[in-house]
Amino acid sequence: MKTRQYTLMLVAIFTMVTVLAITGCKKKETYTVTFDANGGIGEMAEQIFTEGEPHALVGNLFSYQDHTFKCWNTMKNGTGTSYDDRQRITVTSDMTLYAQWKKIITFVTVTFDANGGTGEMRPQQYVVGSPQVLRSNEFTYDTEGYVFVCWNTMPDGSGTSYLDGQIITVTSDITLYAQWKQMWVDLGLPSGTLWATCNVGADVPEGFGDYFAWGETVHKETYTQHNYKFGYGIYSKYNNNDLLQILEPCDDAANVNWGADWRMPTYNELNELLNYCTHTWTVLNGIDGRMFVGPNGNSIFLPAAGFRFDDQDVLYYPIASGYYWSSNVGWGQNICDAYLLYIDEDDIDGDGFENSMHCHFRPCGFSVRPVYQPHN
Repeated sequence: MKTRQYTLMLVAIFTMVTVLAITGCKKKETYTVTFDANGGIGEMAEQIFTEGEPHALVGNLFSYQDHTFKCWNTMKNGTGTSYDDRQRITVTSDMTLYAQWKKIITFVTVTFDANGGTGEMRPQQYVVGSPQVLRSNEFTYDTEGYVFVCWNTMPDGSGTSYLDGQIITVTSDITLYAQWKQMWVDLGLPSGTLWATCNVGADVPEGFGDYFAWGETVHKETYTQHNYKFGYGIYSKYNNNDLLQILEPCDDAANVNWGADWRMPTYNELNELLNYCTHTWTVLNGIDGRMFVGPNGNSIFLPAAGFRFDDQDVLYYPIASGYYWSSNVGWGQNICDAYLLYIDEDDIDGDGFENSMHCHFRPCGFSVRPVYQPHN
């Protein structure tokens, strides 16, 4: 019995020694850690880890413009396991660690300059490279008739222009200068009418601008009886049946193109301009036209913009004469016409129509000089 127990004991001891020997002699595995710049640049060598032995990760050598290194992660998008730079870890398999980056937030300042206007505006901060809505103008201009047009990086408007509320991206501190434009003039007329400084479609007083058939609000390539808004022959609106004598806002080229504070002048307002102002034929920046000087000394210039009427896209009599629509339709026998102000160089063609009010064919393409009537 004792002999059997002794034999079993020897077998157990032999087995344990054998296992221990085998275990003690087994070679430990090694694992490779690969580093990925994940949008950055640079190179990093692989790092070898031995099974069961903790080691510190090598320090990050990658870089990424406008970013700082945050940590490593086992997933590219950062949703895996994170490790700090140089953290001691134990690796159990080959793996790739992806650099995780944090964008450097740099702020720049946009400063606003009234550029002749008055008032105050707080500077606006922008994150470099991030689009943002530009603050709306809060300045005013003391001289009547001037309105804010846009912002510009140069006081004289020769730089880059931005509109109120425009979405822009800023990369450095800048100053934006308010740009002002005189839109209307008080000529001191008995009616108090405030006249625009330029034609619809023009940016300067001498600009010809767009041409409109009477009651239309869009500039066209050709102006004929057949493409007139209200039809051909018997007009569908402003006729002897509806008894409308003056353009409604929806048919007013000034109102539609410039907004509710603007409209086309009436017959009486154009006639007042003609009879209460002194006016002379002159040249403004190379363009012929007639200068109207009001009782108070203020003035407006009406360029001799000619007119359009046919299917050839031809401009007739530019520099020689100008035709300016009123908002009044002709009446009675002239229902197919509308009233206008005609200007030229003191009847040089001898037709007897110099600088006077007339009725003319409604489908013709003539100029529009608006009047200002603010709606408070």
